[in-house]
Amino acid sequence: MEEKSKETTIDIGKILLVVWDKILWVILSVAILASACYIVTKITWKPTYSSEIQLYTIMSSAVEKETEITTSQISIRRSVAALYVKAIKKSDSLKQMAQKLGDKGFKITPSQLNRALSISIDSDTSEIIHVRAKTNDAELSYAICEIVGNDAKDIVGDAYIGCTVDIFNHPSLAAGPDKSNALRNGVIGGFAGLVISVAVIVAIYLLDKSIKSGEELESISGIRYLGDIPDITDSFKGSRYEYGHKAKTQS
Repeated sequence: MEEKSKETTIDIGKILLVVWDKILWVILSVAILASACYIVTKITWKPTYSSEIQLYTIMSSAVEKETEITTSQISIRRSVAALYVKAIKKSDSLKQMAQKLGDKGFKITPSQLNRALSISIDSDTSEIIHVRAKTNDAELSYAICEIVGNDAKDIVGDAYIGCTVDIFNHPSLAAGPDKSNALRNGVIGGFAGLVISVAVIVAIYLLDKSIKSGEELESISGIRYLGDIPDITDSFKGSRYEYGHKAKTQS
């Protein structure tokens, strides 16, 4: 076990040395892929605008007069929130909202509206619902959130008696476009360049079966390694006698 562990450590050390020997190639690969991903994202990126409305589940006025909130009421409110997340994405709900947006002068299909909407429930307070609209038009994103807020009660009003959904925080018109993902994609590209370049270097090293040192020859053959025989061919070139052959008479 000790010998195997020692051999593995030596192999990893050699691999690290091989990678370090090609560190300039690694850095170049990281720089090229990071720059490429960043530039391509910047060129192809189209500005998007986001608007968000926050909703919350409430009990009916008769129930709200109670001084204490029971566990069952909390459970109902959370169930209504989860139902709303699913109900807002129903085909009927999307068609109805797309029609109302059309009446306001916005052309958007139910499928486009479905892609523009993202809905989530607050992780800390599960009765709070976040509805976010993201489109290429700031006014359209705002109008979507407005309609979502106005239709909130109707979407789940009949599902649970005594509990509905209301506006917790009204939407606002986006002051500017969302940030692009250029920096994030650049980091991802740089990491990909690092992984790919190191993987290629290690693969070439592992697939190379040539003997690279006398110690390696000794370990493979079991014959004691005495030393290298230098190649002196280049040393004799240009002189009167080349190695093993008489040089041509110089004119």
